[in-house]
Amino acid sequence: MKKNVYFTLDYYDRQTIAQIIEKYNLTPMEATKKFILSKTHSLLEDFDNGLLNLPDYAVFDMWEVEQVTGDPLQSSYIRSE
Repeated sequence: MKKNVYFTLDYYDRQTIAQIIEKYNLTPMEATKKFILSKTHSLLEDFDNGLLNLPDYAVFDMWEVEQVTGDPLQSSYIRSE
């Protein structure tokens, strides 16, 4: 697995974690742990997945879908409908 460069991941990490904190009223540490340990973050880290072409709100949606279904790929931003 070829990883994306740090500074691009940092942008998505900050944006997504801020959205988790705001929507779910979690502490920064709780939100960070939930996102960093998620399948969504693993997919985001992998350069070959091409997720860096998605807007940050799509990554947040993937994370939310993962919380409900267990599969971030069920997000409407990923599925072709």
